[in-house]
Amino acid sequence: MRAEEHPHEAARIAALESYEILDTPGEHEFDEVVKLVSDICETPVSLISLVDGKRQWFKAKAGTDISETPIEASICAHGILQKGVFVVPDTLSDPRTADNPLVTGDPHLRFYAGVPLETEEGLPIGMLCVLDSKPRQLTPQQIELIRVMGRQVMNQLEMRRALATARLTRSVLQDALREKDALIAHNELLRQEVDHRVKNSLQQVASLLTLQARRSPNEDAAQRLMEARNRVMTVASIHDHLHRSAHVDRMGSGELLRGLVDTISQNKPPHIAILVATDESELSSEQVLAVGLITNELVSNALKHGYPGDRQGKIEIDFTVIDGQARLMVSDDGKGLAPDFDISAAHGLGMRLLGALASQLKGEVKQQPLPNGARFELTFPRH
Repeated sequence: MRAEEHPHEAARIAALESYEILDTPGEHEFDEVVKLVSDICETPVSLISLVDGKRQWFKAKAGTDISETPIEASICAHGILQKGVFVVPDTLSDPRTADNPLVTGDPHLRFYAGVPLETEEGLPIGMLCVLDSKPRQLTPQQIELIRVMGRQVMNQLEMRRALATARLTRSVLQDALREKDALIAHNELLRQEVDHRVKNSLQQVASLLTLQARRSPNEDAAQRLMEARNRVMTVASIHDHLHRSAHVDRMGSGELLRGLVDTISQNKPPHIAILVATDESELSSEQVLAVGLITNELVSNALKHGYPGDRQGKIEIDFTVIDGQARLMVSDDGKGLAPDFDISAAHGLGMRLLGALASQLKGEVKQQPLPNGARFELTFPRH
């Protein structure tokens, strides 16, 4: 059964288009959400589905290669008409989905659960959903996770739109400033307002993830949520340092790494020291975020796996640029890597994130066992 149009369809479509997200390339912030939701809900497929007038398009997907489907085959089109989490335990038993071609034919979907992605005005632009090929139910904790991660997706979209608006506004203002210097003060106020909104959004996401981790009875799920929270806090720290620097389009490696260590040190064991050595090279804003997240992953992994019990030690971060080639080394004197560990074949979320970020920098990450501990080295061209 094809879903009815939303009561405010025109306004809903206009809201969706305002995010300028349709048909854009994949982004790791959204990919991370669907992978986490699939893992914790134990479903083979999860999607960030944006429902347009004639189709549903997937901004992020796990467990499927399909990028979009016609609106006639969209279960999400039914979901956006509901308030709260929409669950179909058995799609063949629900008249809204029983004749759906994705249910009666390949891939034979039998279970659906999702939460609407709603704007501040309450207009649903899509769904964060999980699907399975067999009838089932979700636990209350899994349902709450979908709610929390749905809010995270919307916070990311709002932040993305705010930054795009800020970039456009800044470009317009820069042209106007050539004729009227008095607009400088207005530009600074605008920058501060955008900065304030972005920081608030990131802090809200981090708080929601912390709350959900504390409430989760599943230790593995709680750990994954805290890892996601720490990544959000890393982005927040980098954003804060970048926007407090003299040049918002670049940052010194020393300011980046020392600020990052200050953030990580708030939750690290006191018997482990983190040392930074850098040649104070400057990085572009795009490189700053990738290098910061990679550093966070490597240091967090060393803290988590390298020092069992109360074992003392130190983690060293070294950054240099020689002949246009940047090199980041993170070394520890912990228990070392497992004999069969191979970073290129690792399937954990953190390792996949490292690979994606290194690719974004057009670089690579290599491992190097040490007599006592381990070392990871990132190299990339610094443009």
